Amino acid sequence: MMKKIISIEKVSNGFIVTNGNLKRVYDSSPLEFELDQIHQMLYNSKEGDSHTIVIEVDPPVFTSQDNDSIELCGLLWDKDNISIGGTEKDGHHYFTWTEAMEAAQKQGKRLPTADEWKALCDLGSTWDEELRGRWFDGNHNTDHKGSIFLPARGHYDERDVLMVRCGLYWASSSIIGVCLKSHGLRFSCNNAYVGCYGVGHRFSVRCVRDIAK
Repeated sequence: MMKKIISIEKVSNGFIVTNGNLKRVYDSSPLEFELDQIHQMLYNSKEGDSHTIVIEVDPPVFTSQDNDSIELCGLLWDKDNISIGGTEKDGHHYFTWTEAMEAAQKQGKRLPTADEWKALCDLGSTWDEELRGRWFDGNHNTDHKGSIFLPARGHYDERDVLMVRCGLYWASSSIIGVCLKSHGLRFSCNNAYVGCYGVGHRFSVRCVRDIAK
């Protein structure tokens, strides 16, 4: 079992919850689990009161792939993009970097790191003009056995303009400099590589899970 520390502060418009590096504001009880005593403690608190809660949870690791995932590069990769949350456009979902990190966490998964995206690219890939996207690893250039497909659905820039020429997927690693940026996978019909992008852009999201050793 591992310990998970959640800090909760009551403010005028609800609760501020700090969970690791994530901080969120809730307009009602922020806990996703039912603990009556803690609920009562929070609602009886005065504004500015804060509490730290320590719970023990099992680490989110997985031992085998299922029908919704495939094992590549020592990880379980989802076979489909996240289709809940973010901004929906024509049936597809696009996320800022912060939204992507939170959406993956809610599913008990995470975003690939920049190095994990690079490792996937190094295994080789082939563009599929009919499906408009790239097959990675496995028999990517023949029958696609053991491969994973990533559709190229474009992205929305920070002005909310759709750019349709390539596929873009967020990585978990962020870069703080003059402005906040994160790594992401970019691919087209010609190539696939990892670059740096402003976190306000809206990209597609593909999740991974760690495999228990």
